[in-house]
Amino acid sequence: MSTEKKWLTDEYWVTPFNYLEESRSMLALPPDNRVYIHDVTIREAEQAPGIVFTKDEKVAIAKALDRLGVYSLETFPVVSKDDREVTRQILDLKLNAKVVCLARWLKEDIDTVANCGAYGVIVENVANPWTCNVMWGLSEDDIIQRFVEAVRYAKSLGLHTVAMPWDDFRVPLSFLERLYKAIVFEGGADAVAISDTSGNSLPWTTMMIIKRLREWIPGTPIHMHAHNEFGLATAAMLSAVAGGASFVHTAINGLGSRGGNAATEEVAVGLELLLGVDTGLRLNQLYPTCQLVSEIAKTPIPRNKAIIGSNLFTYVAGLSVFMFEKARAAGRPFAYVPFLPEMVGKDGYEIVLGKLSGRTAVRLFLDEIGVELTDDQVARLTQIVKEEAIIRKSIISRQTFKQLVNRILEEDSHA
Repeated sequence: MSTEKKWLTDEYWVTPFNYLEESRSMLALPPDNRVYIHDVTIREAEQAPGIVFTKDEKVAIAKALDRLGVYSLETFPVVSKDDREVTRQILDLKLNAKVVCLARWLKEDIDTVANCGAYGVIVENVANPWTCNVMWGLSEDDIIQRFVEAVRYAKSLGLHTVAMPWDDFRVPLSFLERLYKAIVFEGGADAVAISDTSGNSLPWTTMMIIKRLREWIPGTPIHMHAHNEFGLATAAMLSAVAGGASFVHTAINGLGSRGGNAATEEVAVGLELLLGVDTGLRLNQLYPTCQLVSEIAKTPIPRNKAIIGSNLFTYVAGLSVFMFEKARAAGRPFAYVPFLPEMVGKDGYEIVLGKLSGRTAVRLFLDEIGVELTDDQVARLTQIVKEEAIIRKSIISRQTFKQLVNRILEEDSHA
């Protein structure tokens, strides 16, 4: 892969150090330099307390994910009659995105998936030997046998079958090797997923484990699933791909159980810009998709949220506004931030007035309303803006700004 100027385009500017041979020599990226996004929003978001989607909302999300360009999306038809019906509704849409259903390692769950007509199934169950022994009295051999039998059964029904033992970052390494070898070589799984369910694996540890899987089950596609309890879910996806995983499980806005999942928007932009791999996503659909899911889930997007938070493209500090305007005039507005807002589908930047504003921002607002002031008046107005922002503990609206301008003009008219 050519990495020439991969770090600098007409839409973004990231560190070239990511593309130095010294940095990339440790990577084991998928051979075709392609990573597939398996989006779990429709299933995982409802595992967050208080989030419930109607059938129509799930269909709307599925359509949005398809416009975004995800490789596959996940439903959980076992949960309810509505979930079975909406799975069939989504399948009837004939989307480009493949519909893959989650199922426990139970035959009746796998039958439900097959009866829906889905392309594939992800067969899951906790695989931590301690947990399985305490909950159900299962031994390590029992866990392996149940996974092998479930995978074989799913394959017999013609389903593309991914086995996903979870909580397997807290198991003995020797058991992990036995489990995955059996799932592939005895069960015949088409692919495997590994899950850092508690989100506690450091990036280099994740990369090491993915490399081990590739050694144990060569040629088998590897999926990565992780949660965000330690704030490492996005890092887990990038490090898994760096180790050779070709599928990543993500959710819009990071919605999901407990700390949430790896955020689709964060993972996609990170993979494309920082690792230089293709995700197949239309990045300019990220912002509208995130907004849609936020509205449906009744879960606001934090202003400082990575990739799509409003603060990323909103400037208030005097130096920030000065530098941004200079960079924009020089033809590289994204010099102050890594990428253009339009790249992710957001309409432009915003400059606001507040406690930290300087004269550059004040002059921009004056130009907007067509008022000319002297340098002395601009300096006084800037001070008044700062004082007013402190009193209001907020940014200054355009209406308030006009009132402050009028105050300056009236004071000087009576002088």
